[in-house]
Amino acid sequence: MSQPTTELSPNDRATTFQAVSGPQPEHYSGELLLVSAYAVLWLILLVWVAFVWRKQSGMSARLEELERELDRAAARRSASSGAA
Repeated sequence: MSQPTTELSPNDRATTFQAVSGPQPEHYSGELLLVSAYAVLWLILLVWVAFVWRKQSGMSARLEELERELDRAAARRSASSGAA
């Protein structure tokens, strides 16, 4: 046999404050959560700085290569204009 289901209306809820007796254990320590949050933020920041640093190194190397190529092109141009 199936049991009848009773639906609760908003009026059936408790309307008074019911104090909890005794201390309720916290699931997580607030200090642990704070330290963990800062650790995660610092880790993200350090990874981002390392990524930007690596990217900057690559850009500097590429810029030096382009400057050398421009110097070689200028030298060839001045050599060819001086020979003519």
